[in-house]
Amino acid sequence: MMMADNKSMAMLPEEMITEVLVRLPVKAILRSRAVCRRWAALVSSEEFCAAKEAAGAGSATEPVKLLFLSRTARFDSTEVRPSDDDGGMPLLTLNGMRRDEARMTSTPCRGLTLLHDPYGGFYVLNAATRAVTMLPPCEDKILHSTTAGLGFDAKTKESKVVRLFIGDGVTPWEAFTRARCEVHTLGGDRWRTISVEGVPCKFAEAALFGAVCDKLAPVFADGFLHWLIHPKFHFATRPAAAVLSFSVADETFSWVRAPPFDWEGAHLTELDSGLCMVREDLLPRASVLSSLEIWKVREDNGGWSLEHRVDLVRLGYKTGYVLTVPQYVRVVGKQGKKMILATSFGRVFAYDLMSQTLELILRLGGISRYETERPVARISLFKERLTPVQRHGAKLQ
Repeated sequence: MMMADNKSMAMLPEEMITEVLVRLPVKAILRSRAVCRRWAALVSSEEFCAAKEAAGAGSATEPVKLLFLSRTARFDSTEVRPSDDDGGMPLLTLNGMRRDEARMTSTPCRGLTLLHDPYGGFYVLNAATRAVTMLPPCEDKILHSTTAGLGFDAKTKESKVVRLFIGDGVTPWEAFTRARCEVHTLGGDRWRTISVEGVPCKFAEAALFGAVCDKLAPVFADGFLHWLIHPKFHFATRPAAAVLSFSVADETFSWVRAPPFDWEGAHLTELDSGLCMVREDLLPRASVLSSLEIWKVREDNGGWSLEHRVDLVRLGYKTGYVLTVPQYVRVVGKQGKKMILATSFGRVFAYDLMSQTLELILRLGGISRYETERPVARISLFKERLTPVQRHGAKLQ
């Protein structure tokens, strides 16, 4: 009977098998590799990974899942956990990544997440397959003054890590004005230097300053990594650009024009594959949040248009969750019709854009009043993809 079943599976067209497998969860797909060599080769192919990516992209029914970094008993190790773990085993433990310094990108790039320890180095993780690799060491050792992001080159099908970091200088201010850039292609064995000289790359130091001081990681959208330019860094007047952009394919810098408002204190996010800026609106004569405005870059003219407005005061009355008191509320990303909001108190909410309702989906423990910037840097969306992790040497866990 088993032999007959195997013969039947062998006779099925590959297109039919693919149509069935791409609809399965990633865990089930990984288990299917044990069925036969044909299936193992199929689900490991780039074509199948692309089909699975297309099937899961923007799915309104895909449940909201998060990753978060958790402390261990050791100061030099960090656990990566899913939001639905219920206190069980972590996805993996990264030894050598300090628990109090670890941070990660808030939105995965094709299922890959970049993790960074300012005193250790960079890791790239696929949480669905639990594949992880450590990137080659950086020549400079001042990684706490570094900002880095992960992007994808659609032309070459390569993933790249891009980092801005301070240059040599007698004073910290002088070091920031000598910003440098390096790129690492996953699977390679080194970092490559990219020039930040000239115009409009003079905005690099302002972007680096804002990212380091405000703990803001770059955002990947439309094939570019985007950094928010700090409007008060070494500018006599308001700069014409608000965003420094790096083309992952061409490895060149450009910029996005300033929005029609003061963007000091704002942050960038990616919604529906587009670049957005989130502006916090304060109540008159009070230092509490009133609402969040989400502005999106228009494809036709590069200007900004108001897409959403989240009334935090009204939400507080309806749900009982006080969102106006935290030092900030950041938009992590979007899953289907739900926008993910993370607060400086370690609480993460799913905001339904259609019904304008709020749901608490994660509460991080062990957050003190002095760690207001820490929770957001420890949270990321969890999107199950089969994207392989291109490994560097033997630095694997």
